[in-house]
Amino acid sequence: MNPIDFQIQTTASDGRHTPRECVQMAKENGVHTIAITDHDTVAGVAEAVAAGQELGVRVIPGIEISIQEHGMHLLGLGIDPANQELLAELKKTAENRLKAAKHMTENFQSDGWAVDWEDVVREAEGSAVVTRPHIVGAIMKRPENAAKLEGITTKYEFFQKHFTDESRYYVRASTITPSGAIALVHGAGGVAVWSHPPIPDFVGNCPALEEFLKELIGHDLDGLEVFGPSLTESDFHCLEELAGRYHLLTTAGSDFHEARPPTDEPWPRSASTIGDYPTHGRSLDGILPALERAMEQRRAVAS
Repeated sequence: MNPIDFQIQTTASDGRHTPRECVQMAKENGVHTIAITDHDTVAGVAEAVAAGQELGVRVIPGIEISIQEHGMHLLGLGIDPANQELLAELKKTAENRLKAAKHMTENFQSDGWAVDWEDVVREAEGSAVVTRPHIVGAIMKRPENAAKLEGITTKYEFFQKHFTDESRYYVRASTITPSGAIALVHGAGGVAVWSHPPIPDFVGNCPALEEFLKELIGHDLDGLEVFGPSLTESDFHCLEELAGRYHLLTTAGSDFHEARPPTDEPWPRSASTIGDYPTHGRSLDGILPALERAMEQRRAVAS
């Protein structure tokens, strides 16, 4: 496993493992520094930080913010999870997510899938927000869906076939803009990093990705997530070149949600554990020191 991992989801959002379990997994995998980056919530940060202090794993408080434009996500690394402006915005986001989740559940129902809102609520029990993986989990547990699920054994496969951002079932929940999200992260003393950049609108299109990246740089974006399990080698080379050209931080993360047996499946695929992502022969040595300097600068400005 890689020694750092700056994108991890827990049961506070759509992960299957508690914050403490994620820290324990990092410890067992030899991952010495992680960031907890649940979707649109910081509810898992305190538990993870406490577990990290106990187990000897450094935990960076973080978040992954959903943005309306292009359906992009923004990582906030080194944030103050008690920042009041951030918490107020996250409360609005949770309400929007709830409405969208209900609408998406109804979309599946109207297309003949067996799923009730109560199923989704049970799946999301203990989470601060209701997310798409909760809907998928509820659907996959219903035996009535067996015929529709033929050939699908994992949530990742379900998403690829039925629940991408372009699918007829998807309803976008976010109302926050890129500039608003970046300002929110900076106001909370964090570093703003574009999460898994080749989102659907830019897959295989590095020039278009660069044009949007330049807009984000105009809003004071700090970095790009260059290493991750959803990136093809072509994606990686595009992002590596752009990060160098525009003098951006680079980060690495498994986008971890749920442990599964180790696999020899080629990338891109979902991570099987914390620290599981390709590096394409590149060293990760300079990433943490550069991130530490950036976090220190952002904290100083915010305070």
